Amino acid sequence: MLIWLKAICFVVHGKRGISTLELQSELGMKSYGTTWAILHKIREALRQRDEQYKLKDIIELDGAVFGKRHTGNQTEVLVAIETKSWIDEKGRRKSKAGFAKIMVANETKKEAQEFADKAIEKNSMVNTDGSPSLIHLKNLDVDYQVVGSNQEILDHWLPWVHKFISNAKSWIAGTHHGVESKYLGQYLAEYTYRFNRRHDPESLFFRALGACVHATPQTQHRLFG
Repeated sequence: MLIWLKAICFVVHGKRGISTLELQSELGMKSYGTTWAILHKIREALRQRDEQYKLKDIIELDGAVFGKRHTGNQTEVLVAIETKSWIDEKGRRKSKAGFAKIMVANETKKEAQEFADKAIEKNSMVNTDGSPSLIHLKNLDVDYQVVGSNQEILDHWLPWVHKFISNAKSWIAGTHHGVESKYLGQYLAEYTYRFNRRHDPESLFFRALGACVHATPQTQHRLFG
């Protein structure tokens, strides 16, 4: 039990998480495979917990590609993130990123609609780019701009979703030195869980512990392929 508590603590504390090799060393475990399995089960629990929430109000939505084509390990994902706005005491409009949701899926109309139905509350306002797969989503109020590669327009129209994607890619490359496509969803679930609770670090461990306790058990094949 102590090993699990330590593992959860290492996973949720610190922006960069922890790699399997690092955790193996910290826990003094002999088996890399057993350590990796522990991490994967924790990630699955965090994924299940975040599935209970839907995004609402104003949402940024976009697709992204993780991995490199020449390695044959390239994966498409869809990312949605709330924009929270308010007026400060000086009358200035401020904004920040709210909760995020992510799904390993191709940027097609069918999979984008499936993602929207699962991740976003009906009648929310969705801002996206000019992708034909994203601009005609049902049950949502969609607005879009064709941003191309213009960084200034990109930063103004979809600032939070692109920052989230960029930071997630840096985390995958820096902490884990790349991830196999079939496991990417679990790794991104860990990253998203920490991101969604970044403003309440004091309770992060206890929330993650609760997520692990209440997670629905999964078969070995479901978790590890």
